[in-house]
Amino acid sequence: MKYVFLFALITMLIGCSKANEAPLAEEDVELVTLLNELDECKHSCDRERRFRLYAQISAEYEKKNMAELQKYYQQNMLSEAEMIGCNDKVRGCAMKAEALQRLATTYMVEGKVDSALLDAHLAYKLAPKDTLDFRAQTLLLLAQIHLMNEDGDSVLHFTHEAARIYPKVTETDLFRITHAYGLNLQERYDEMMELLPDYIARSDIYSKAELTRLLMYRNEETQQWQDAYDCAVNLMDITDSIARGENAQNMTRIHALQHERQMEHQRAEREAERSRMFVVLIVVLLLLLVASVTGLFYRRKARIAHARELEAMRLSEVALGHENEVREENIKLQKLYYEHLYAIILPILNANRGKSGHINLEESSWELIEKNTDMVLPGFTSRLRKQHSALTAEDIRFCCLLMMQVPNTVLADIYGIAPSSIAVRKQRMKKKLDSDVQNQTIENYLNQYII
Repeated sequence: MKYVFLFALITMLIGCSKANEAPLAEEDVELVTLLNELDECKHSCDRERRFRLYAQISAEYEKKNMAELQKYYQQNMLSEAEMIGCNDKVRGCAMKAEALQRLATTYMVEGKVDSALLDAHLAYKLAPKDTLDFRAQTLLLLAQIHLMNEDGDSVLHFTHEAARIYPKVTETDLFRITHAYGLNLQERYDEMMELLPDYIARSDIYSKAELTRLLMYRNEETQQWQDAYDCAVNLMDITDSIARGENAQNMTRIHALQHERQMEHQRAEREAERSRMFVVLIVVLLLLLVASVTGLFYRRKARIAHARELEAMRLSEVALGHENEVREENIKLQKLYYEHLYAIILPILNANRGKSGHINLEESSWELIEKNTDMVLPGFTSRLRKQHSALTAEDIRFCCLLMMQVPNTVLADIYGIAPSSIAVRKQRMKKKLDSDVQNQTIENYLNQYII
């Protein structure tokens, strides 16, 4: 197809000519940087910033011929422009026109002529009247789209309209190529042949090759073999120059990349060495810190343990002293208790002593003895009954007399028996109590029921 090379060249002239000047690695870094920046401002209110980021990312994907991603970000541009237009109609229309122009270019490269024409016309319609450069570029885009349909009339119409509203557009290679092919489609060969030498002379090397190829085809059609031969030789020289230039550029890029790779390798080695030294230093410092902290910890622990040991010894001595004091105090209190109890009960006993010397206690006297015992020793009789349910009322009263430390002679007078029989009675009482009572006196056992 004779327009294959033309469309490739047009695509390059629209947005990809600058891509040849930057190493691929730099493109990837630029793309990653733009995507990261887009992630940071996705939730911000700065829609114009997002619009520009979408435009830059779309251009990066255009360089990589990734049409789907290119269109995705161009559609995002269109969405942002519509949102901006809600607040600023003029600004929104300008930005929407830019997004539509980019989409139309993408559709044209993909061969979707109808979609490209629709978006390009809408972009021209929305573009502000004072943006003559943009409007002229949009008209050239329309001419290129009609060139795909081989509609020469429309191609020349839009190129002439672009030149009318913005004469500087005629100095672009894109205008020259489009105009020349439009004349060729309209079979205005004489006019085309007059313009081609001037266009070729003023164009860059890529456009020069395309225009020389068109001139060569026309000379072949008119059987001007010498001119066709000269054009073919010139085209070969141009393509050789392009190849040499691209080879030189590629070699320069290769050398630059090799140098960068070596420098990066050296930087990585230095960074790794610094990292190793830093890690070693950190480990040494950590070990010293751990050793210091451990030493301080154990030293402090030893001091605390020693202090606790001294405190424990002091507290033990204090507790022992308090225990001895409490023991002596308890002995004194017990003596006071017993003396007080006996002093209370003695008048009762003497009041009931008969002429024979025996003591005859009535029920009221026994109740008074129990009451006075519980008054001096609170809860004594109730705790004793609860612990030893087998004890009778007489046994409880006998225990009350024992707690008063009533002498055996007085006990013998109360119960009307010999003093030696009191010991026998105590033995019988011990059998009714716990088995532990057998190893101690009954008086000592009863002391545990005192609060």
